[in-house]
Amino acid sequence: MSSTRVERFPVYAMVVAVLAIASVLAVSLYAMNILGGSERTAPVQETGTVEEETGIQVPVRGVGIIKLKPDKLSFTLGVETRGETPIEASTRNNEIMSKVISSLLASGVDEKKITTSYLAINPDWVCDAEGCRQKGYVAVNQVTVTLEDRLILESPKIINDAIQAGATHLYGAWFDVKDETKKNLRDAALQAAFSDAAAKASRIAEYLNMRIKEIKYVEVSFPEDGGIPVPYVTRATAAPESVSGPPVMTGEITYTVTVYITYLFEPIS
Repeated sequence: MSSTRVERFPVYAMVVAVLAIASVLAVSLYAMNILGGSERTAPVQETGTVEEETGIQVPVRGVGIIKLKPDKLSFTLGVETRGETPIEASTRNNEIMSKVISSLLASGVDEKKITTSYLAINPDWVCDAEGCRQKGYVAVNQVTVTLEDRLILESPKIINDAIQAGATHLYGAWFDVKDETKKNLRDAALQAAFSDAAAKASRIAEYLNMRIKEIKYVEVSFPEDGGIPVPYVTRATAAPESVSGPPVMTGEITYTVTVYITYLFEPIS
């Protein structure tokens, strides 16, 4: 090989290497341009500014309490009979319970207000020092009675007449209010609760030398719709002296609605 060809070979190799590097750089830049372009997003143009809220938030609790006498009374009457066979125990029970129901109807109780709540026929067991043994069968029948308005005052006589007719068990009583009364009660208590909250908020704003701008949050709490409990007797109404039977004290029902309101106060300009 001649010296001239030996000298030209390194130069040729260098030129090829430079071209290869340039090609790689060109491809890399092209790929970066494509990737970079796919990640670009259009600039967001602000259409307005968010108004900063001035003032302070103050939570207030309002309570509405309504007290009234109940207009609904419920209790349960039961008849328990025994017999040597299930049929004998059941037949005696049916005869006596029919007299009890007739007594309730004669006292003015609406048939729709008398509901059978429990029926059973079970073995009648007798236990002593020698052990337990079956002594026939026992039949049980229970009805739940609901009295409203004026019949509540007559409940001692109604119960006494039912016992005279043959009822052997008495369970209850529990007081409540009728559905239409409950609706009016709820509305009145709700109005009182909101008025209480508004009065408290106005007084707080006055103390702080501020004013109410708006309401930010409201939550209302109602008693359970399943009934209104009577925790204790606060005002009793006894039956007339001429009425015989167990004394029934109606007491007083308290219905409470609570509201939680968060007000926004702002300085007085």
